[in-house]
Amino acid sequence: MLSWEDVLNILTDGNSSDLEQLGEEDDDSSEEWSPKGVANEEGSDSSEEDVRDESVEESDIPVQSNQNMTEQSAKGKVKRKQYRWRKVPFQPPNVEFYGNVEDVCVERSEWTPYMYFKQFITDEMIQETAEQTNLYSVQKLGKSVNTTPKEIEQVLGMYMHMGLVQMHSVRAYWEMGTRYPTVCDVMSRERFLKLLTVIHFQDNLSVSDDQKKDKLWKIRPWLETLRQQFLLIPPEEFHAVDEVMVPFKGKSHLRVYMPSKPHKWGFKMWARAGQSGLLYDFAVFQGPENPDSEKSDVGVSRDVVMKLTSTLPAGQNHKIFADNYFTSVPLVEHLKERGIYYLGTVRMNRVKNCSMMDENDLKKKGRGSWDFRVNQENTIVVRWYDNKAVNLLSSFVGAEPVTNVKRWDRKSKKHIMVPRPAIVETYNKFMGGVDLLDMLSALYKFCFRSRRWYLYIWWHTVTVAVINAWNLYRRDQKQLEPKKKPMPLRKFQASVGTSLTSAGKASAVPLDVRKDGVDHLPTWETRQRCKHCPGSHFSHVYCAKCKVNLCLNKDRNCFLAFHEK
Repeated sequence: MLSWEDVLNILTDGNSSDLEQLGEEDDDSSEEWSPKGVANEEGSDSSEEDVRDESVEESDIPVQSNQNMTEQSAKGKVKRKQYRWRKVPFQPPNVEFYGNVEDVCVERSEWTPYMYFKQFITDEMIQETAEQTNLYSVQKLGKSVNTTPKEIEQVLGMYMHMGLVQMHSVRAYWEMGTRYPTVCDVMSRERFLKLLTVIHFQDNLSVSDDQKKDKLWKIRPWLETLRQQFLLIPPEEFHAVDEVMVPFKGKSHLRVYMPSKPHKWGFKMWARAGQSGLLYDFAVFQGPENPDSEKSDVGVSRDVVMKLTSTLPAGQNHKIFADNYFTSVPLVEHLKERGIYYLGTVRMNRVKNCSMMDENDLKKKGRGSWDFRVNQENTIVVRWYDNKAVNLLSSFVGAEPVTNVKRWDRKSKKHIMVPRPAIVETYNKFMGGVDLLDMLSALYKFCFRSRRWYLYIWWHTVTVAVINAWNLYRRDQKQLEPKKKPMPLRKFQASVGTSLTSAGKASAVPLDVRKDGVDHLPTWETRQRCKHCPGSHFSHVYCAKCKVNLCLNKDRNCFLAFHEK
């Protein structure tokens, strides 16, 4: 700050450079502090994200000083490319898919449901969970529960059977009036409940302060390992990016509220799933990102798509579908540079300088009317009017060819045929991958109650692993035996659950445990038909574990053939 004496000296010396510099500093500060200037630079994108991001709680929003807001606004000034939108013909690019999802299906021709499941929930993950559970029990109770990987597998198998036959509480599976042998014969009730209270995935005492900045650090090792297993699946051509809600109404700093969802309270996960419902990549939403980080030119919500598609191989012409929360023109251009094409609904305030027919004008022309514009990068925007106007943005499919779709007309009380552009048909066909995964996850999922919020995410990942295993099995089945009807999900989950609960135990088991080489002891029982012989042979020899009769004599050794690997 200059004193009056300094100012007079400057005037006396006839040198005005310091005064000019002072004036420049004042001008700069006034520009930075102008809210109008910041609003003009940001445009309407920030407000759009606020409209969709209903999950952000007030407590999660940091209170910033004026200085921080000034620095953030300066970082947010990103030069955006100007696009010119004209009504010119759209030139569809060559989008032939170069990936191959059939390379390794022959290797899995002999796989059982249990083996498909173990591709995602590996032995190493089960082993680590058992070790961390024992360690946590010592830290919490003062003594170890002495669990084993086989016992953790049995807990998972019991969970799957509980999802298939759901009761009002966990204890009901052991009560006399509602006893369910498939569950209660595997493990005692007290042992099962004891393991649920101490099951753990990370050593609390070995986690650094930097690691604890990750709000999911308690379950991060499990999530990251499972995610890497999902990424090993050869990706299909069409992928949808959307959000998944894990229901939860307890107390957690990660819980969000989304009134438009069937389950309004819970944990939000970003997911990239294929058309078949296969989950390839995911990330749990942890609240607002670091406000001090530099903003990208695609926006915060569109960064989710960039992150989830970064694990896709470039140059294979994959197609991504998403809704208007994620869609923007810069996002489409970024993906196109990597050989990935995009189609999604879009908010028109994200498509600058694009004038199209108003919704009222389209309404006057009738249902099925549409308008379009194309920019210099060959990206097309189509506005189609059905019951209301919908806007779509695409880099690989346009309005042509136009087909007809059946719609119900309220006025005439009958079905009518409405013109539908190709871009709308393609979006409706391939956008539902995440919704399909959501629906399958809710079918046979038992809901445990716990104060430890991260267990809800863990149980959900186990459910998704079963669904991914089933979808991979169906993909292989379609290639290897297209005429054979695949196993439904309920039977697939039952088979996995039985294999998990029966491994290493003397009970009737499926193929996985039948050939595990443990406790298959021959006994002498009532003469019955041989389980293995193709003919009408009978035998007294009985496998105590598999509970089947098998030939064992000088002419035939069906007992060995039935159990050999």
